[in-house]
Amino acid sequence: MHYDRPKTVHVREYTRFRFGRFENVCQHWRSHPGQLILFS
Repeated sequence: MHYDRPKTVHVREYTRFRFGRFENVCQHWRSHPGQLILFS
């Protein structure tokens, strides 16, 4: 079985509106969308 190294994406700091209020989201790294492929 072959595993690629997990791909990460850098997310800049931004403000979002959620649950009726604004939130500040700090910059962070997260996994690439669509990375989780359980069965291929």
